[in-house]
Amino acid sequence: MKCKNFQDNLLLYLYDELPGEERAAFEAHRAECAHRKTLGVSNITSISQVTPDPQTGEVRITLDTGRRVTLEGSLDDPRIRQVLQFAVRNYDNPGIRRDTLDALLVRGATPEVRRTLVYAMLNDPNDGVRYRALDAVRELGWSPEVRDAFLELLKKETNLGVRIGAVDFLVENADFELLPALRELATQDASSYVRMQCTKAVRDLSGEEF
Repeated sequence: MKCKNFQDNLLLYLYDELPGEERAAFEAHRAECAHRKTLGVSNITSISQVTPDPQTGEVRITLDTGRRVTLEGSLDDPRIRQVLQFAVRNYDNPGIRRDTLDALLVRGATPEVRRTLVYAMLNDPNDGVRYRALDAVRELGWSPEVRDAFLELLKKETNLGVRIGAVDFLVENADFELLPALRELATQDASSYVRMQCTKAVRDLSGEEF
C-alpha cells in the first residue's frame, strides 16, 4: 500500500480505531519509509533491477541494503538520482549499468546527468555499456561539451565499434572549429575507417587534399 492510501485511511479513522491488521501494516510501512529516507549509497550491497518508464518518467529500482528495498520516483527525487549515478559509476553488473543509462535519459538531461553519461562513455570497462553511453550522449545533441567528449573518446578508445560510432557523429557535425582535430585524425589515426571519414570531412569543409 502506498503512503497516500495510509494517509486516506487516517483521515477516516483515528489511529487507535484502525483495525489491528491495518495498524500493523501501517507501522511496517512507516518503518520502510524511514529506511528509504535514510538510504545511502554506501549501504547498497546489490541492485537487482532498474526499470525506467518512458511514458511517465518514473524509475523503479530494486536494491538490497541488508533488506530488500524498492524505490519508485522520478529524477526529481534526489535519492533516485543518487542511486542511479552510483550504479553508473560503481556497480559491477554491466547489465544494470546499461539499464541505468536508459533510466537517466527518461526525463532529459540535467548538467549532473550529462556528466554521468559522458563519464560512462569515456570510462566504463564494458564495450557494450560504453557504446550505449555513446548513443545516450548523442541524444544530448551537439554542443562544445559533447564535441570535446567525443574527441577525448577517440584519443583513448580501443574498441573499433565505439570508435566508428564516435567518428561518424563528429563528421556529421563537422565545422571549421573541428578542422585541426580532423586533420590530425585523418593523418595519424590507426584506424583506416577513421582516417577515411576525417579526410572526407576535411575535404568537404576546406577543399584540402591529403
